Amino acid sequence: MSQVLMARQPIFDRKLNVVAYELLYRSDDQLNVANVVDGHHATSNVLVNAYTSIIENQEPKKLPAFLNLPREMFETDSLPAMARKQLVIEVLEDVEVDQTLLDAVKRYREAGYNIALDDFVYRPEYIPLLKLAHIVKLDVLALGMEGIRASVEQLKPYRITLLAEKVETYAQLQECIELGFKLFQGYFLHRPEIVAGRRLESNEAVLLQILAELNAKEPDTARIAKLIEQDPALTYRLLKIVNSASLALKRQVNDIHEAMIILGLSEIQKWISLLALSGQKTKPTELTRQILTVARLSELIAERSPESQIAPSTAFLCGVLDRLDALLDIDREQLLEQIAVSDEIKLAIRERSGPLGELAGQVQALCEGDWEALTCDSPELYQQCQIEALAWTNDTMALIEPA
Repeated sequence: MSQVLMARQPIFDRKLNVVAYELLYRSDDQLNVANVVDGHHATSNVLVNAYTSIIENQEPKKLPAFLNLPREMFETDSLPAMARKQLVIEVLEDVEVDQTLLDAVKRYREAGYNIALDDFVYRPEYIPLLKLAHIVKLDVLALGMEGIRASVEQLKPYRITLLAEKVETYAQLQECIELGFKLFQGYFLHRPEIVAGRRLESNEAVLLQILAELNAKEPDTARIAKLIEQDPALTYRLLKIVNSASLALKRQVNDIHEAMIILGLSEIQKWISLLALSGQKTKPTELTRQILTVARLSELIAERSPESQIAPSTAFLCGVLDRLDALLDIDREQLLEQIAVSDEIKLAIRERSGPLGELAGQVQALCEGDWEALTCDSPELYQQCQIEALAWTNDTMALIEPA
């Protein structure tokens, strides 16, 4: 049976709010891609919704999906049966511009869909497409900033929204904003804005000390309780979460020691990780979403893969720490030196070595849609775990985000 794997890449506005997701996919055939947006397949809307639903300010929200369609989709008379405002149709850069394509794009536009031109490079034959497009995506990595500036000048006569893709740094982001871009994609979120000499703040250090102690071979529960109690806000928030209806506990919890007994160390580790992430307000919420999804996905795969020898709690912690440097704006090596986690986790993060490093690399490839690097033997398992991880992230964001 042919298989579709999906990943999502956020699209930001100028304030770094996520306003849409581009859906990346790997399929064994182009017809399978059509099934993703074909309303006759009951699973298509469920699948797309799983990848475009988020929690924002404790409220559920469904974002538009950018989806590039193969040539075959433009040659048919069928239109996707999804809500028009929920789908942006991308025309790939290597598609032949002929009357068949132009008629199809016009048909989509007249039906109410937004049209985006992917990896656009200006050529005269693309002028008819530009007149139909709503959004033009320019590749910063491929064009360079000089090429970007030239392309912006060429596109000024057209009524389009500019989207900068493959933005790698915050400096590139700022320059694109100055050039008039309104939408942005790229890995600039994954990299810390390193401040020379920065050390962890006291509350950050306490949280990481707790995580390290929880990850020890023989955790010292008394020390963990004392560390938690050093931070009154953390104590309050943890007790509030443990007492929440969503955990369905049969009795109220009155202190940290009780919480640790009832939940167990593995669950305490998870919630401390989440609270560490939710306390960071200098970065867009999307980075927290990404880290939570990676952590939960790693945990689920470690738990369900028959051949896995990795403790699910270790996989979860590795997923949290893998991009924590970007969230805390601190050099990765400096971060790893300041926390006492196992060599297994450090090697997995630094070098992608060992079984844990291999798992971390596969999870990264899946989440980023790097299909060439994805070599897993169980794509169905990975996809199911990813959908569950996305849903869990939404539930968790609703619980840990401030109202």
